[in-house]
Amino acid sequence: MKKQRSISLFVFGLALTLVMYNCKKSDPLEPDQTIVDKLNDIKVAQVTIAPPAAVTTTPSSITASAKATETATGIASISATGVVPASVTTSATQVSAALSPTEVATMAAVTPATFAAVAAGGALPADLKSVLDKASADPALKAFLPSFTLPTVNGKAVPGRQGASVPQTIAQSEGLEVSDECIAKAEAAFATAKVNLDASKATQIAAVEKAYQDAIAPISAAQATCTGGIPAKYAALDAAAKTTYDATNAALDANQALLGSNYALLKALNSISYLGYLSSSNTLQAADVAACTAAGAASTTAAQAARTANTAAVEAAYQTALAAANTVKTDLIKSCHNQGGGN
Repeated sequence: MKKQRSISLFVFGLALTLVMYNCKKSDPLEPDQTIVDKLNDIKVAQVTIAPPAAVTTTPSSITASAKATETATGIASISATGVVPASVTTSATQVSAALSPTEVATMAAVTPATFAAVAAGGALPADLKSVLDKASADPALKAFLPSFTLPTVNGKAVPGRQGASVPQTIAQSEGLEVSDECIAKAEAAFATAKVNLDASKATQIAAVEKAYQDAIAPISAAQATCTGGIPAKYAALDAAAKTTYDATNAALDANQALLGSNYALLKALNSISYLGYLSSSNTLQAADVAACTAAGAASTTAAQAARTANTAAVEAAYQTALAAANTVKTDLIKSCHNQGGGN
């Protein structure tokens, strides 16, 4: 009886060993190579680096008054003809109608030193500014003042004053009982694939940064060039305006007797026209300097915005590839699981 029991235990143990052997033998030691190849084929999509948005600018401009030019031309002709043109007389009448005798006297007596100070960028003395403001508000006298347009940056007039990364997903094994050796190889295959994805992302991010550095590199020099050209631009314009003022003033002085009471009125008008130009010139010079700075700032902002957008695009491409890799990793782990074979 004891002997029979021993034989039964032996047979049971042998059977259990065979069952366990067959089960272990059926668990794969290598993950499915087809799925490994699929994992290795996943790439980070190549992002086309978008350049910064273009910064548009328009220059300032100043236009001499056609009415003032007509009057200056008429005054210049008096010495040769001995006749005061009707247009000149009309201009004097418009001054008389708009300004008081005191205001006329104030403008007729502006000194060369005052003109020079204003031309150098100085502020208008209060009494002169008051008369000039009044002239600017009068439709008739405003016609003797120059017109100007401010510079613009990205369509806006410039006055003279002036990405978080998405968390990486972690593949879950879904509680599968798998071969330790097979799962280790699956994990290693995923790790290798991820290293390649990370390297591709890093390469593209480096390209984005280079594009950004290339975009901002010339901005400082361009701004300096822009600002540096302003003095010469206005030196030529100011010289031409002064020549016209001086020539008209000389013609008035030469024909004072012929002009009579209109002499002071026309002297005042000549001063109004010239001071109006100088005031506009000073405003535009300041605006031009501000526009150079604004253009540089806009270019920098555009470059930064492009870098941010390009970086986000690379990150999105990376996360798409990483999500695909995690999905394939799950399939790879499943391939290590005994799905029921064993014969």
